[in-house]
Amino acid sequence: TGITGIVNGMDVSEWDPTKDKFLAVNYDITTALEAKALNKEALQAEVGLPVDRKVPLVAFIGRLEEQKGPDVMIAAIPEIVKEEDVQIILLGTGKKKFERLLKSVEEKFPGKVRAVVRFNAPLAHQMMAGADLL
Repeated sequence: TGITGIVNGMDVSEWDPTKDKFLAVNYDITTALEAKALNKEALQAEVGLPVDRKVPLVAFIGRLEEQKGPDVMIAAIPEIVKEEDVQIILLGTGKKKFERLLKSVEEKFPGKVRAVVRFNAPLAHQMMAGADLL
């Protein structure tokens, strides 16, 4: 009917890494590798995780609702951090039971997991630029 869109897409102007105002380091195709590492270090420092570009950094940004599978993710985190040298940052809001579960996982793994249970657009941008895996 004349209306088109990209489900779960993003505004390519707002999220353009060459001029994204929320990134610690802007980058383009020629500077992406070094900038990724610098953005990762800035992200780790911002959320209070040990700064180490060699440790894989996993990020989740999303609504905490059943359809998004936060219960599965939360159940997997202890297994992942127990078996691997990894850091995990979780950003989202939604059902209070999931918000509480995220905070409890953070409390169990303080040097490995950060749970930010509020809306934070600048942090979402920095997570997209700094994480090794989304």
